[in-house]
Amino acid sequence: MSIPLGFLWGIPWARKSEEGKCEVRRILVGLVASAAVAAGGLVAAPSASAAPAGAYGCAGSEIDTYNIKDTDGSVWGTIHLYYSSADGGTNCAVNVARKYSGQRHMIEVVISDGSRTDADKNHYYYEYAGPVSLNKMSGKCVTVSGWVTSPSGSKSVGDQWANVHC
Repeated sequence: MSIPLGFLWGIPWARKSEEGKCEVRRILVGLVASAAVAAGGLVAAPSASAAPAGAYGCAGSEIDTYNIKDTDGSVWGTIHLYYSSADGGTNCAVNVARKYSGQRHMIEVVISDGSRTDADKNHYYYEYAGPVSLNKMSGKCVTVSGWVTSPSGSKSVGDQWANVHC
């Protein structure tokens, strides 16, 4: 569901898409956060370095992270990989921008098992791409890849991790 309300920018469960509209992510989290704020509680956004289950729309437990590094060693993005036993085993991934976070730029994430693929590609975001997921993954290897492109489009940095978590 897309809504063109700019005030959602400060809320961790909304992100802006290529079309310039906020995409509501994790409605339940947002409702709980709103209730906590209304009750006077403190609500913190998910930390980019520690992604709890569900922080980016993936169910299950985070099983790995992969840094997308430039040749100088700087980290442009981090792929968070999750696993849930639901639906015959579900792998889910997001690519969280490290460089240019908060600026509109292309961020991509792809997950594959060799015969099936789910991808969030060719879209402009401010914080992260995904989630992308595959079910019926129990006993199968997963391949994840991701790219981060500078806001000007002059440089892209990406990487792939093949046949992991078999």
